[in-house]
Amino acid sequence: MSDQGSRIGWTATIVDTFHSHVRTRALHSALVGRRGVVVAVLSNGTTALVRLDGYACELPYGIQRWPLQWDDLDLKEPIVVAAPPAFVTGLMRTGQLTELHAVKPGAEVAVCSSPAWPLPMCGWSVPFSVTARRACPTCVALVKALEPVTSCCPLDEGH
Repeated sequence: MSDQGSRIGWTATIVDTFHSHVRTRALHSALVGRRGVVVAVLSNGTTALVRLDGYACELPYGIQRWPLQWDDLDLKEPIVVAAPPAFVTGLMRTGQLTELHAVKPGAEVAVCSSPAWPLPMCGWSVPFSVTARRACPTCVALVKALEPVTSCCPLDEGH
């Protein structure tokens, strides 16, 4: 692969510091074995800027981004992350009844205009499911109406 810029986002493990700058080589034992992500390409494509995993207090001098030569890295293609859901599950409680609503991420109002609050778990929210037992029927109908129509009949293709 000749285009090093296409490696942005790849995971990198530091396997050596022999080819990197002398200041980086001085911290060989503290850097080898650490993992991170390539966030930029420097020096006309000869160097990768790697953001290391972990807290700053665990890294040498608290520095999270290190310039390393490509030959000092073991690179792996990035894992494809699924697109965020169009709607997450929001809850609305009325007395003892809890109803599940379709909410756009970051909103506090369901597609049916009911107030509903998503419950984020570590920055992630549960995607809304039209088959959930306690799903709001109005939200289910609106979400189904917004879904793209796909044909299950091969004869309909191209007609």
